[in-house]
Amino acid sequence: MKRPVLLIVLFAMMVAASSNAQDSYREAVKDFMAVSGQLENAKSLVTTMSMLFDRSGDVDIDQLTKRFIDERLDEVYLDVSVPLLKSCGMTEVDLKELSSLYATPEYKAFEVRQKAWMVDFVTYLMEPLMEMMKNASEGVYKDTGMAERLQAVQPNPDIDPAYAEKFNKVMLESPVVKSMKEAMIKRMNQSTPNDPDLTEAVEDAKDMILKSLPAILLNSAYGNLTLEDIDYAAKLYSNQAYYKLQTYVGSDDEATQTATQNLNYVDWMREHGAKLSEDPRVSLEFYKALLGDSEEDPGK
Repeated sequence: MKRPVLLIVLFAMMVAASSNAQDSYREAVKDFMAVSGQLENAKSLVTTMSMLFDRSGDVDIDQLTKRFIDERLDEVYLDVSVPLLKSCGMTEVDLKELSSLYATPEYKAFEVRQKAWMVDFVTYLMEPLMEMMKNASEGVYKDTGMAERLQAVQPNPDIDPAYAEKFNKVMLESPVVKSMKEAMIKRMNQSTPNDPDLTEAVEDAKDMILKSLPAILLNSAYGNLTLEDIDYAAKLYSNQAYYKLQTYVGSDDEATQTATQNLNYVDWMREHGAKLSEDPRVSLEFYKALLGDSEEDPGK
């Protein structure tokens, strides 16, 4: 075989091998997303986001959303997730190991309680904002007491000191809390106003939130996570694959992934004739739905 022909054959073999490896990795990501419930969570989020669209026109928002989920969502999710998981060092072996871990009854039970903790944590932070949105939707503008509320946060005195000590050692030092805190700091720094008169107030608010975080996290965990859950979490964090994944969870990269997926849905809906609602009550109900406390959709 002549050398040029041989080189072409070898190149074709390399391209084929690379393509197969990429397909294999993508399938491993897809399997992991399915086992971990992330694809179902993405579908649920898109369904909730459909509340943001105006339902008074000729477009059937529910039918159009179902089309997006059936035809586009999996590929959109994978297109964003694959490169991001690669960038944080997740290998195909890691993904398969995590798929096996996430399928165990022990992990599934832990994950339910961990999600309950995060919902309570986010709810505490969001309540003043939701109150402000509610007031604005009614044409009322007043201070919701966010500053006073955060300034007053202290650990719940009913929490067993042994529980607090173990929680602070394991959960507050966990990669997911650390990456979440780093992402919050980065976003708050990006929102610093140019007006010098506002800078000091904004900096005080940032400082207040960051100082309050440990107590808010502890208080919201108590009653959701048991001591056994915290021990199990410590065991999870000793797993290299799980640890690598948690450095991604709660980070700016994860936020970017979610935002990209959401914008893709919004753009697709607009391309097919849907319009975002201008009713301020809709945004309020959307945020309440994210926290599992939605009333009937005001757009219906």
